[in-house]
This record gives sequence, structure tokens and C-alpha cells, in this order.
Amino acid sequence: MGLFNIYATFLADASLLLQVAILFILTVGWGFKRRHNYVKHGIIMGIAVALHTISIFLVMVPSLMASKGLFADPLNQLALTILPHSVLGSIVEILGIYFLSVWASNRGVSKACFKNKMTMKATIVLWVIELVLGIYIYILLYLPG
Repeated sequence: MGLFNIYATFLADASLLLQVAILFILTVGWGFKRRHNYVKHGIIMGIAVALHTISIFLVMVPSLMASKGLFADPLNQLALTILPHSVLGSIVEILGIYFLSVWASNRGVSKACFKNKMTMKATIVLWVIELVLGIYIYILLYLPG
């Protein structure tokens, strides 16, 4: 029995809450960037990437591995949603780790990050799309109807 409805698991609801928390954290990090506090921006974004990584490996991958027969009909709505969600999540994760490594290897000096500015913006857009797809997957899995 989950937090939001009787059909969801506690882990599914916790994952959903974590993703919303990550969105809030990303928003806070963006605020630091707008105030030109790039060290705090990098730290906050690092926290968001770490939480995203935890969510992927503790919840999403095990959940996907446990779902036998999910892709028996690859054209069903759930399978068609999980595939782009997984691909986008992987891209966002890789880019997030890349950006953090650039930031960390330059000791938080913002100049190294500025050349990735457009890719960072695209990554946030991809992450929001991934989040929306994740919420839709939650609805498909756990809301009756």
C-alpha cells in the first residue's frame, strides 16, 4: 500500500516524491546560478545528480528487471512510455555526471562550464520530459481505470 493510493507500492511513491524533490533542488540550483554563485550551483546540481543516480539504481532498474512480460507486447502504452523514459533518463544521467566532472575537475571555476551552457539547458528540458513520462508511467501502473 502506497502513500498516494492503495495500488502503488511504497517504493513507487517514494520514488515519485524523490523526483519532485529533485525538481525542487534543480530549481534552487538554478537560483544560485542566476545569482552568479556557481560554487553553490555546482554543489546543488551535484546533489540532484546523486539523488537521480540513487533513484535509478535503487528503484527504477530493479523495478524494470522485475517486470516480467512488460515488453511481450512492445506496442502497449506502458512499454511505449517506458522506453523513451529510460533512454532520456540514461542521457540525463550521463550528461549530469559529465557536467559535474567538468565542474569538479576545474575546481568550480565557472568558465569551464560556460561552454556547456546550451547543453546544460537542453539537459534540463530532457529531464523535465523524463519526469513527465515518469509521472505518466506511475499513472499507468497505479491508478485504476
